[in-house]
Parts: sequence; structure tokens; C-alpha cells
Amino acid sequence: MTHLDTLLFLWINATADTPAWLLALARWVSIDLPALTVVGLAPLLLFCPTGRRQFVGVCLAMVLAWLAVRGIRETVHVARPFELGLGGQWLEHAATASFPSFHAAVAGAWALALTLFAPSHPRRWMVVAGGVALVIAWSRVFLGLHFVSDIAVGLLLGAASAVTARQGFAWLERRRRRLVPAIVPAAGSDSL
Repeated sequence: MTHLDTLLFLWINATADTPAWLLALARWVSIDLPALTVVGLAPLLLFCPTGRRQFVGVCLAMVLAWLAVRGIRETVHVARPFELGLGGQWLEHAATASFPSFHAAVAGAWALALTLFAPSHPRRWMVVAGGVALVIAWSRVFLGLHFVSDIAVGLLLGAASAVTARQGFAWLERRRRRLVPAIVPAAGSDSL
């Protein structure tokens, strides 16, 4: 945590003068919106194979992000702002490690994976999903649970997880294409 990180946190963090409706909205974004984003993936299963592929890719990216954060938090403990007496805490939370943010990492993985695995209109996916991820990330700082650096690193880990998931799928597709010609008889050959 740096002086700039503290200044950014105090600039974004809600105060006693913050309207009650904005605090309520931030709490909803922080608690309920992440669950809705996961439930919102279910309709992808109903569509063609590209929708199911997008669903699996997004889920894989989110799991990779969760594992990455978990690994870092096992080795590094960074205190949350409220543990250091900074700003206001507007949502109950245990004094667990703050760096990096699980919410930001998983939301970042969700958003970029939806875009990378999109069967069409990836820019639209990025605008909508990216906006949702950024709002979730903002809410964690606004409510006093994370520093901006926790969020930034979380979003980067999420993006790296989405790219890793996409590259893994591309590798599997290349491998499958190499194996399929060896199994299928060549055109024009005599079959038994």
C-alpha cells in the first residue's frame, strides 16, 4: 500500500455524508450482483454449442481467478482499510487478507471470458460485462473493504485467468483437429 493508494481509497470511500440510497445501491452491487452474474450464465446452456462453450470457458476462467487469489492470500496478508483505521466500513466483513480482491478477480475473469468466448459481438459483451465488473470493483472500495491496489491486481488476475482459459481451449481445439483426421478414413478410400 502506498500513499497514492491511501489517497485514492479515501477519495472513493463513502463518508457519513453519503446518501443512504447510494450506500444501499453499493451494498446490493457488492453482495447481490455477483451472484446474479453467475446465475445469469445459465441461459448460455440453453443455446447452441457455442453458448455452452462460452459457459464452460467463463466458469473455467472464474475458477482460475479464484485459485490465483487464494494462492496469493495464503502467502501474503495485506490488512483491509478498516483494520488500519482508514475511512469508513459500510459493510460487515471479517478481517481476512485484502490483497488481491476476490470480487474483482472473479468479476474481471467473468467479464473478459464472456468477451473472449463470445460467439458474436464481442465488443457488446465487453461493454456490458466490463461495466458490471467495474461497478462491482468500485463497490468494494466505496464500502471500505479494499484498497484500489487490491482491486487493480484482482482485475488483472481475472483478465489473466480469462486469457489462460481461452488459450487452454485453443490448445485443446488444435489438438482435437490433429487427432480427428487420423481417426476418420480419408475421402475416397475403401471402407470395409
